[in-house]
Amino acid sequence: MSPEKKKKSYADTMSDLMEKMAPIFDQPILASIRDGFVAMMPILIVGALVLVVLQFPLCFQNDASCYLESRLPEHISGTLWNVFSVTYGLLSVYVLLSIAYALSRRRGLDPLMPVLFSFLSYVLVATPGIVNGEAGTYLDSSGLFTAMVVAVVVVEVYRFFIKKNIVIKMPEGVPPAISNAFAALIPCAAIAFGWWLIRDVIGFDLANGLFKVLGAVVPAASTYAATAIAETFHAFLWTMGIHGDMTIGIALQPVWQANLAANVKAVAEGLAPTAIYTEQFRSFVVPGGSGATLPLAFYFTRSKSERLRRVGWLGIWPGIFNINEPITFGAPVIFNPVLAIPFIIITFLNASVAYLATAAGLVTPTYIAGPWTLPSPLLMFLETGYDWRAIILAIVTEFVIPGIIWYGPFKAWEKQVLEKEEAAVKK
Repeated sequence: MSPEKKKKSYADTMSDLMEKMAPIFDQPILASIRDGFVAMMPILIVGALVLVVLQFPLCFQNDASCYLESRLPEHISGTLWNVFSVTYGLLSVYVLLSIAYALSRRRGLDPLMPVLFSFLSYVLVATPGIVNGEAGTYLDSSGLFTAMVVAVVVVEVYRFFIKKNIVIKMPEGVPPAISNAFAALIPCAAIAFGWWLIRDVIGFDLANGLFKVLGAVVPAASTYAATAIAETFHAFLWTMGIHGDMTIGIALQPVWQANLAANVKAVAEGLAPTAIYTEQFRSFVVPGGSGATLPLAFYFTRSKSERLRRVGWLGIWPGIFNINEPITFGAPVIFNPVLAIPFIIITFLNASVAYLATAAGLVTPTYIAGPWTLPSPLLMFLETGYDWRAIILAIVTEFVIPGIIWYGPFKAWEKQVLEKEEAAVKK
């Protein structure tokens, strides 16, 4: 059979598929939205520190007097909420600026003007009352979709004017700062008056319309079925060599952030958090990394195969801190049906158990953004607002469920590896 007609292997077929799909996941607009949300992590963690401090439990009763906030001087606890307000309370503004910056960079533009014009546009579209000193609207998580749309439209319109050279050119010798400012004048006017026509002349309230869309999309994307499907799909992508977390994050980051912000707002108002599917909830689903591979790493350290033992010891320490690429690529899980199938099954089971346990009220929904590299039981204790039951659930999803399911596939894979090693020695 000629090489041209030779049937491709499964791995080659999947590699070709990944190569074709790669441009989709790195499409500038989608990638910039993803990067914009990822950049929010420092702001979210700083805002969450307020909750970590003020709601530190001094006893284990469900009573406001048990929290540290009740024991602090009022001028301390009261003013600490200001830090919270300028983080979560302005979340849409930060998302707007971050996406505009990321997309400008990807489009090869100097980000300064697009970022400034994005903010100008957002005020015109979503919070026109601010210019009159009135209270702003759609500044918190309620404006997330609007922020995404405005940032993308402004950068793309600005890019159009620059690319088509529809700018005011200054004579040679004029300082670059002045020249760039005049070059941005026509795009700025087009953008500002364009939004003014849409918002005030035509009367189309983009922010309110997208807020209604967000109100419909978020609950639908936060159900148990949606959560189980999304997380199972994320695991499947990893077994194909595609970054599953990053891929589903492109579509679901707005949902995760909206749910987290809703929970944070509820807690700040003295109410119970209710939204389950947040990015922080996913630490129940992927403890030790996607596929919950920490038990597999431990099994590898006890393997009869020298290669698997080496992979296990390389993977077990980073796995404690939720980094499992040494196992995913070293075992490997990718393109390996023996390990890929349990990888997917464990993710589905973890998502199901964690979601249903939270929905049943056995664990508090997550509302604090913690550093994801903390060991999972400690991380979930923190992110659920010091709910000790979260430690138990994290142990179940990190060790019990994966520990049971990984053992059989580990032995099957170990047998295949040993056979290959023995065959290599005989040669």
